[in-house]
Amino acid sequence: MTEKELDEVISNSDEPELSPEQDEIKRLETELAKSQDEAQKNRDLYLRLLADVENMKKRTVREREEYIQFATLPVIKKILSAVDDLERALDMSAGDQNYEALYKGVEMINNSLHEMIKAEGVEPIDALGKPFDPQFHQPLTVETGTGHEENTVIEELQRGYTMKGRVIRPSLVKVSG
Repeated sequence: MTEKELDEVISNSDEPELSPEQDEIKRLETELAKSQDEAQKNRDLYLRLLADVENMKKRTVREREEYIQFATLPVIKKILSAVDDLERALDMSAGDQNYEALYKGVEMINNSLHEMIKAEGVEPIDALGKPFDPQFHQPLTVETGTGHEENTVIEELQRGYTMKGRVIRPSLVKVSG
């Protein structure tokens, strides 16, 4: 016997001889087991990633709600300084009833507030003497025979404002008819 034949006999003696069909079935079973393991790993990975996405959505919603809740905080902090000034002005004028000093203090606070809102992009709407524009003006009354051109704002009853080009409050006006 040759060495090659001897190796063949030894290797065949450990395992029983399988028919080609049985050999194919064994190979397919092994392949199926590997595929099932890989499918389970992919399913686990999918579920983990799905949980991560859900957690990220929840965190984003939470962060958005918190942002919305505290979005006005910087403006409120600025306004609080004006509130403090107003309280000081009231306290100082309460004892001696110095209305001139009170007026001056309130005027300073008014100027301070206007500077604060201007810094935030808020501008007053210039209405008086302008043609009536429903985008910027809300008419309260129409007055005829005023000597003014028709559809002209003749009195501003409440000032309107825009913020970065967008109307946030229209002017309440009296219009000539």
